[in-house]
Amino acid sequence: MPSSWMSRLRPALLLALLLLTSACEAEPQPELRRYDFAVQLNGGPTGRPVWVEELTFDHTWWSPGGNLGGGFDKRPPTGGATAVLPRPMPAPSSVQARWFSYRTQTYYEIDLALPDTDTQLQQWYREYPPPGYRHYLMAGFSGEGEVYLWWRARCTVCGRDRSRDFHAPIVESAWAEEAEGDPNRYRNRTQQYVDEDVMPSPW
Repeated sequence: MPSSWMSRLRPALLLALLLLTSACEAEPQPELRRYDFAVQLNGGPTGRPVWVEELTFDHTWWSPGGNLGGGFDKRPPTGGATAVLPRPMPAPSSVQARWFSYRTQTYYEIDLALPDTDTQLQQWYREYPPPGYRHYLMAGFSGEGEVYLWWRARCTVCGRDRSRDFHAPIVESAWAEEAEGDPNRYRNRTQQYVDEDVMPSPW
C-alpha cells in the first residue's frame, strides 16, 4: 500500500480506536443488589465499656456509634444499639471503625475486609425472606480491641418463639490496632463509670 494511503488511513484508524475505547468506558456498570437491613452494635463485655467514634462501611456509608457497654461476650449476639438505615444498601465488603476503651484508656482502629457477603446475603434472604424476617448486620467492639461481625434474621411473625431466628458469623474475631488519641477527652465519662462501679479506676 502506498505510503500516502497509510498516512491518510492512520488518523481514521486512531479515531475509530478512540471511539471504541470511549464506548467501552461508557458502558453502565451493573447495579449492585441492595438489601433492607439495620445495624446492631454491641460493646463491652460487661465492665469494659467503649465509645465508638466512627463506623463506616466500604468507606462510603456510615452508621451511628456511641456508648456501648455490654453484649460483646454473647454468642450468638443479640440486642444492642440499633441503627435503622434510611434506605436499602449493598452488601458491605469492608468495615472501618475507630473506638475508645474506657477500661484501657486506649483508642483502636480497624479497616477490615469482609468475605463475599453479597453471595451470603442472597442465600440468607432467600431462606429468611422479608417481611417474615427482619435482617440485621451485627457488629461488636470490645474494650480490648477485638471485633466481630454477624448476620441476624429475626422472625417477625413468631411471637416469643425465637427458635426460628437465624444467626451466622461473617467475621468471628479480628483484632484492631492501637491508635493515636487523647484519653483526656473521655476523662469525665471514665470517672462517671468508676463512680457508678461499672469498672475499676484505670489510673
